[in-house]
Amino acid sequence: MVSSLSFKVSLTTLALGLSTFVSNAIAQTTFSQFNCTEFFVPVDISAQTVKLNLGNPHNQSELSGLVTRMTYLNSTIVDEVTVGPSMVNATFNIWSELCVPGGFKEDGIIEFTIHGSTENHTYFNFGKESPFNYAEAALKAGHAIFTYDGLGAGKSDKPDGIQDVQIGTETAVAIALVEKLPSLLSFGKVIGVGHAHGSVIMIGMLAERGDLFNATVLTSIAPVLFGVTEGLAAMDVKIAAEVVPERYHGLESSYAVSGGLTNDQITFYHFPFFDPEVFLEMQSGRELITLGVLLTLPQNGQALNYTNPLLVVTGDRDYFMCGGNCNVTDGDFPSRPAAVAGLFPAVNDFTVHIPENTGHFVNYHFSAPQTFTFIQQWIGGRV
Repeated sequence: MVSSLSFKVSLTTLALGLSTFVSNAIAQTTFSQFNCTEFFVPVDISAQTVKLNLGNPHNQSELSGLVTRMTYLNSTIVDEVTVGPSMVNATFNIWSELCVPGGFKEDGIIEFTIHGSTENHTYFNFGKESPFNYAEAALKAGHAIFTYDGLGAGKSDKPDGIQDVQIGTETAVAIALVEKLPSLLSFGKVIGVGHAHGSVIMIGMLAERGDLFNATVLTSIAPVLFGVTEGLAAMDVKIAAEVVPERYHGLESSYAVSGGLTNDQITFYHFPFFDPEVFLEMQSGRELITLGVLLTLPQNGQALNYTNPLLVVTGDRDYFMCGGNCNVTDGDFPSRPAAVAGLFPAVNDFTVHIPENTGHFVNYHFSAPQTFTFIQQWIGGRV
């Protein structure tokens, strides 16, 4: 797929080209160095999901009880509520943004990003001219970058948070969006960039379609989520509509948010190596996670047919992925992030980068500018 991208769209007609399949209003922002266009993409999917015997929580106590059971040692809650396989056949509107640097060539590089849970596209696009803005780092390297709000997040559709927003639908949406990229812009190579749960989705994509990306960057990831139960407990998830009514009023109770500032610091940050103002701004805009996602988190499977270069970037103090200590051996691997190589047995070009004094939100620590430079230099050396 990555070798047959032939549809031609010039930058001057980008917004017009998008209108051939994009619905609703288009917003366009132009800076001297790059052009960004916002739009909704109607995505048709047929996704394998899991039928869950579970209704929306009636109150916060019921939600807390359910999440507590998920964190039990040897928890069986997933087996208890799983009925069997199911399918979701639907069209979802996905909010997206494409940013293209000036002078972008038809054989240039586009980066396709997937944010994690409790986030939206702004994880990669935080603030104009901010040291924590990954998108601007990519644009300065001469790359186009595609970001989007995942299903059930941001401005994208928010269907049933138990039966519809699951790992299977998220994966299908992401694959469909990658397939639409040639209709947006002429380019030569596409790089996948995932964060946390977005990296989990990307692993699933590559297990299904090994030819999607010319190179892949997985951030905040380990082969097994060593700290997921502790992290989930520390998040203290709340019914979103009850604790953030100004943003989520009317949303069903299967949509949750993290409990508050302390919860976010424990799970996503490593004190004191982050900017308090960024921390407060991100928490004030805290995003959603659904019960459907929490109950269908996969055991990462092998992507047997992916053969292109792979970079793993995980902070040394990632609480979710490593229980707060990523620099420990994992079998024959020197670190837990390095063990991701076991999921990609056909990859010969595998690189690991572990930023110091960095928690789960790699992009929001003081190490971010150096991390962005490492990633862009790695991409430049591989494709």
